[in-house]
Amino acid sequence: MHFRATVYRIGDGFLVMIAMSKPASVLIVEDDEYIAALIADALREETDARPFILHNGSDAIRFLAEQPVDLLILDYQLPGANGLEVYDAIRQNARTRHTPVLFITANDKRAEFQRRGLTSMRKPFNVFELLATVEERLSQSQNSAAVTE
Repeated sequence: MHFRATVYRIGDGFLVMIAMSKPASVLIVEDDEYIAALIADALREETDARPFILHNGSDAIRFLAEQPVDLLILDYQLPGANGLEVYDAIRQNARTRHTPVLFITANDKRAEFQRRGLTSMRKPFNVFELLATVEERLSQSQNSAAVTE
């Protein structure tokens, strides 16, 4: 369970309000079952996130249309639809348009990701760097959601 504390100064004292937030939902779209399981296990063990796994880009598009998530971890090379096709499709849907995405890929697509301003990591990746990037993307997502509320 995530907690968020807000501190208010009242006269000479302080009021601290603590709010509980639901665990972040993370969809991992990776066709390599071993890598998908590795990421999901790391998220379960080291964060409060609830990971879901899909192995096909087309399935991810359909899933996200029905069930938006807090973060999408997306491989580039996928059956059904590649990662950029999935990304472009979710940007067309008002419910998923602002979903943060972290690309992971063995392909050298760095130039394309940079041109589009997308966050990416190259395989093989360091699990601790992946977790730090996930936490950063979730934090950015929660901060932008708080601003729009």
